[in-house]
Amino acid sequence: MKLPRATLNREDRHQGQRAEKQYAQVLFEKLLANRCSELAKLVTVDKTQVSRTLIINGLSLPDEINPWPAAPAELRLVGHEIHVWASSLSVSSDVLTGLTATLSPLEKEHAGKFKFDLHRNRFIAGRGLLRTILGRYLQISPSKLDFAYSPQGKPALDLKSGGAGLHFNLAHTEDLALFVVTRVGPVGVDVESIRPVKEMSDLVARFFSQRENELFQKLPTSTKPRAFFNLWIRKEALLKAAGEGIMCSLNLVEVSFLPDEPARVLAISGDSEKAASWSLHALSPAPGFVGAVAIQARNTSLRCWNSNDVGRLPVG
Repeated sequence: MKLPRATLNREDRHQGQRAEKQYAQVLFEKLLANRCSELAKLVTVDKTQVSRTLIINGLSLPDEINPWPAAPAELRLVGHEIHVWASSLSVSSDVLTGLTATLSPLEKEHAGKFKFDLHRNRFIAGRGLLRTILGRYLQISPSKLDFAYSPQGKPALDLKSGGAGLHFNLAHTEDLALFVVTRVGPVGVDVESIRPVKEMSDLVARFFSQRENELFQKLPTSTKPRAFFNLWIRKEALLKAAGEGIMCSLNLVEVSFLPDEPARVLAISGDSEKAASWSLHALSPAPGFVGAVAIQARNTSLRCWNSNDVGRLPVG
């Protein structure tokens, strides 16, 4: 029996989307393959500078790596403020033990599934630091927080945790993590290290908008890595705020990305008015890294801190 044209079109479209996602995944896995060695080069600190390292309850983050100041003793979200925290996920064994104690049984079970200690410890540090930061805003023990998850896996505070109206998101690239907290509304954050990628032009041509591709291909080779990662992280932050994965709508969301160009959402499905309801903030959490925060609200303000002394509250 011959299928109706609409059904055939829909099936073809689904097959095309699956192929696009698979292709993008292959390319992006290649893109990330050498991240460990590249990041190590980026974050290497001269031994003579060790005295300038911030000690964070056993967690150290060199101020060459994170130029943001320490947070104030009292944390208050005022008006349309968005707070962004930067932290290292490379922690001492004592700190890791303390952060492990804050995790839920489900999180501990998930941590136990990692094959390598490096990835397991990063997960524990990331979730433990997130709990500690959120616990400071809510003035409760980090271990008492409960999370709910969207169908896309985005975490949110369960209402019984007393976190009604507190929105957050997190992202990391190797050992550098960003945490964002606000009361304005659902928020997204992303971060990446800037590095040359052979497949950049191919990725932009296949998965970004025609306008973005035309602008990108005209850029000098030296500026393409920053431009590429500006494109990638700004779209990822936006789609995380909207609750969608990055492979769903890459070419339907247009953002600014040229060097020194202010971060803005330019169009969503070709609609500039819809884009105007969003705010996009560029972040520079460390030399050689770019980040972005996205939220569906106007006139938002950013305050950026390092994770110095996040553990003011007792864990447990």
